[in-house]
Amino acid sequence: MSSRLSAHRLLVITIITLLSVAIAGAQSGRKSPKSAPLPPVPMPIPEKTAAPVSKEKAKPALTVLVGFDRMELYGSASMVDEDAALRALVDRLNDHAGVEVADTKQNMTRSEAVRAARAEKEAYVIYVEITLDQMDGDLRMSYWVYSPQTAKVKTSGRTYPQMYRNRGVILNPRSAVYGRQMEEAARDVAERILKAFQLHMSSERPVT
Repeated sequence: MSSRLSAHRLLVITIITLLSVAIAGAQSGRKSPKSAPLPPVPMPIPEKTAAPVSKEKAKPALTVLVGFDRMELYGSASMVDEDAALRALVDRLNDHAGVEVADTKQNMTRSEAVRAARAEKEAYVIYVEITLDQMDGDLRMSYWVYSPQTAKVKTSGRTYPQMYRNRGVILNPRSAVYGRQMEEAARDVAERILKAFQLHMSSERPVT
């Protein structure tokens, strides 16, 4: 009886062993399933560089047109260098960061200056007249500033180049080198005009 039971157990163990071997062989013959492909790694998109914002030029506080006129000086024309005087006036105005000289004109008459002012929308017209004082024979530089559109006088005045005779080189007012005094007078006119517009303080244009 016991021998039959042992034989039966041996048979069962043998069958189980064979089945295990068969199953293991079947599994080893199977191909492992392919793994799903990984999604592509997104490439970083370069950020767009913002275009530089162009800074608009600041609008000047004062825009002017400058006209010069030289009246008949009765043979004393060699005393006057209106080109140098005009440059001196314009340069002084341009030294101010808030002033823009839009245009200059020589031999402009007063009536032309008035018409130019009426035709302007924003620019003031500076009219400078150089004459010879009939009383004492000295040169005189007079100026008027006409408002745009209305041509009303914003400010006016006069100066005498002889006032600047002792500044720097002593000059003979009856010689051709009289121009230095004319330039000083022109710069004084520019200062007076800036003061009339309250632009004479902190007026230096920054150096770039």
